Amino acid sequence: MVRLSACLIVRNEAEFLPACLASIAPHVDEIVVVDTGSTDATPEIAARAGARIAHVPWRDDFAAARNESIALATGEWILVLDADERLTPRGGAAIRQAIARGGFDCGLLPLHEATRIDAALDEVVSGKARIGEVGHLPRLLRSTPDLRFTGIIHENVLPWLRARGMKARFVPADIVHLGASLEVRTRLSKAQRNSRLLERVADAEPEDPTALGYLAHDYLELGRIDDARRAVERGWSRLATAPPHTSVLRLATARARLQLEAGDEEGTLRTVAEAEAIDGAHPDFDFLRGTAEEMRAIKSADPAVRAAGLEAASAAFAAAIGRRDHAFMQRFVRGAATWAGLTRRGTTELLLGRLQPARASFEAALAVEPDHLEARLGLIECLLEARSYGEVLAGIEPLLDGHPDGWLLAAAAAEALGARDDFRVLLAKARSLAGEGYLAPHRCARHGSLLLALAAQAGRSAPCTA
Repeated sequence: MVRLSACLIVRNEAEFLPACLASIAPHVDEIVVVDTGSTDATPEIAARAGARIAHVPWRDDFAAARNESIALATGEWILVLDADERLTPRGGAAIRQAIARGGFDCGLLPLHEATRIDAALDEVVSGKARIGEVGHLPRLLRSTPDLRFTGIIHENVLPWLRARGMKARFVPADIVHLGASLEVRTRLSKAQRNSRLLERVADAEPEDPTALGYLAHDYLELGRIDDARRAVERGWSRLATAPPHTSVLRLATARARLQLEAGDEEGTLRTVAEAEAIDGAHPDFDFLRGTAEEMRAIKSADPAVRAAGLEAASAAFAAAIGRRDHAFMQRFVRGAATWAGLTRRGTTELLLGRLQPARASFEAALAVEPDHLEARLGLIECLLEARSYGEVLAGIEPLLDGHPDGWLLAAAAAEALGARDDFRVLLAKARSLAGEGYLAPHRCARHGSLLLALAAQAGRSAPCTA
């Protein structure tokens, strides 16, 4: 049988390492662990599991450590994992089957990012306890004399794969990543560590925008909005001189996110179009285009322009949803092809007056993400538009929280039922929370119309503002 080596680089991973090693031990012929300076029980844990251990000083270079591990491996194939990852029970058989079939040099394995460290593997793989959609990463590699990782951070084997003729295959061996959870990222200050290394890369490789895309996302996570904006524009200016086959997905999603938050829908649409011309179709691009079209439509006072924009938005969200089961190496807009895309499509259908498709979209979103507040509010709004006011009031109570949306919908139902005192109280509450912003921007217009109704009840005029 073909020999398979598992290679890990570790440092102070006593919390995660035992379960990681247990998940791969039945499926591999050897485990190689490169320890980069642990001060806890990590080396002892690796030794008890029968791993081959090498101690290598940490040099702020992930690729160098990876290359140390593959140099020690004796297998014809190499499985690359991190200590905070787990190979699912069926993954080993899938890897062995793929190797037996052959015809590729690089296996792209599905990576599922867990919402919490105690999530069961099947919960994460099913999506119930997963952050966003599945990405596919190059983790199963044919061991060749020229196999090398490059990049001091977010290391990759793309130059090697290009030299091999890009012979890659998707392998259905699921990996669960626990370290992506907010708890772990915060505790280990991953964004701070990554941004420090990425700043070095961005300065050392002035022609390549890749590091700046990663850097922008880390800045956004840290709340450094101005730094993120500078990083994306610096990266965008490098596109003309970027190396061949450079992906701009990460950079473009960060840029479009910042443009949307600034209210620049036209800029967002240009960013998406330019990125698609380089990277091709992707659900993240569909979702961002749909969001820009929706926002632009909501702002328009022309009914025809508004309707056309909402139709374009709905079509873009449908395109994102249609790519749900397609395999992509990276995805950066969480839920673009599932719950978020379905919710946004539900909203555009609602605004177009198509209540049945809207309701179906919201229900589909909740089937994926049962606690998604905006989809739950969307269902209530469908009932409101269908004049099922009693059902609105019966179902709205759990949604009366620190956002104005639920209070506003309850006020609209009370006003329609002629419950004037309840209407005034509920609208006052919505107005007091409006400064926090509406989860769905179109509700600002509904708020304005209810303020006019309140003014009419009092026999006076009122501005249409929230």
